[in-house]
Amino acid sequence: MSETHEHKDASKALWANIFVNFGIVFFELSFGIISGSFALITDSLQNLADAGGMILSLFANIASKKQKNETKTYGYKRTGIIAALINSLILLMIFAFIGYEATIRLVHPEAINGEIVVWIGVVALVGNTLGAFLLHGHSHHDLNVKAAFIHMLSDSMYSAAIIVVGILIGIYHWYILDPLVTFGIIAFVSYESFEIIRKSINVLMEGVPGKIDFAQMKKDIESTEGVLSLHHVHVWSLDGEYTIMECHVRVEPSETKIADMIRIQVNNLLKEKYGINHLTIQIEEKPCLDEHWL
Repeated sequence: MSETHEHKDASKALWANIFVNFGIVFFELSFGIISGSFALITDSLQNLADAGGMILSLFANIASKKQKNETKTYGYKRTGIIAALINSLILLMIFAFIGYEATIRLVHPEAINGEIVVWIGVVALVGNTLGAFLLHGHSHHDLNVKAAFIHMLSDSMYSAAIIVVGILIGIYHWYILDPLVTFGIIAFVSYESFEIIRKSINVLMEGVPGKIDFAQMKKDIESTEGVLSLHHVHVWSLDGEYTIMECHVRVEPSETKIADMIRIQVNNLLKEKYGINHLTIQIEEKPCLDEHWL
């Protein structure tokens, strides 16, 4: 599948999720107020944040396809990382407010119409599960879409939990379960959001991708025939997947005549084993004055 086609499919999935989220917001907020369920109101606010996040993710997805130019020589791939970071931060801020309100409900539980909660939970579960399914295929190689997918997956789990809570409230009148479920979903989604924030910041700081084992890489390259040392290594990623590397490789003086062959061998090793997409290798015969690993 071509890159363009994959982005096109992701855009369609994001568009679909925008409409799904706004529909869920309308139903859950309306019936959450009618039933008195703070869990439904909480989920509606989360879906509202998700809808805004989907719009941001869609914009970033479209922008990331723009071609590189004289002012953006690497293109616009990092727009998705910025969107993922912003989405996760906004969600955490919303959860801070929701957590405060849930604490009040925990101390002072209020009566809830369990039957309404169950039926709206079923509608939300269907919509959220459909949204998560549409995004799943694109979430493996795009941190921006992964952030959106995690939101929809967590919404599906929350909707399922709301259904169970609605049934238990209807039977046993355990109203305290409503804020407790809110705390549970806040904890789960916050953990996932912090993970996305960590990865996004690592990309923006041009940190080494987690898939790269520096020590093993050095060992592999220096095991190549004719190579004496690998140094001045810099590895970073544009979007969490597209990985770039530049390095110096010192070869034996007698091997300079086959420097191109060595460069090709090292290039193939790094691309095939370590997934380096763009590689710049400087072949040297004499040691650098400041020849260090990094």
